[in-house]
Amino acid sequence: MHVKGSALSAPISLATHPKLSSREHLSIYTLHGQPLFFQHFDGPYVPTLRLVHKCNPLYYYFAPPLTDLRRSVVPSIVPALQVDRGAIRFLLSGAHMMCPGFTSKGGRLPPAEEALPAGTVVAILTEGKEHPAAMGITKFSTEDIKRINKDVGVEVQCFLGDDLWAIGDKL
Repeated sequence: MHVKGSALSAPISLATHPKLSSREHLSIYTLHGQPLFFQHFDGPYVPTLRLVHKCNPLYYYFAPPLTDLRRSVVPSIVPALQVDRGAIRFLLSGAHMMCPGFTSKGGRLPPAEEALPAGTVVAILTEGKEHPAAMGITKFSTEDIKRINKDVGVEVQCFLGDDLWAIGDKL
């Protein structure tokens, strides 16, 4: 695991951070020792969940009646999707999110005119909670998630309680 940033530019010592052992190539980008983004191999840069929480409120597609106000006033780091209550325990175990979790009664996806393409970095909200519980990358467009309604819709990259969350604000 490599850390890149102003404060750290060398690989993290596993003796100092034993929970960071990883078989996968993961780069963490920091500013003054605070993790801001990470990247798996040459994939997209994904903001850490802590950064997304600090930048709250997110622009939610489905936050009536403030949707128009939030679109014009609140900047967005990433778009947000919502899964139903039944998906929460799986999400917090690191499972990828299935399409039915987004299309059921408690799930939410953006309207057709604001559809997201496949490969979009998204925050994953859970029904009844204010802050995102995970970050992921869409495997299908949001319109395909609605239409297909089976298989994995979003590949989870990090979630509350994982090793990246355990690092905290400082490395």
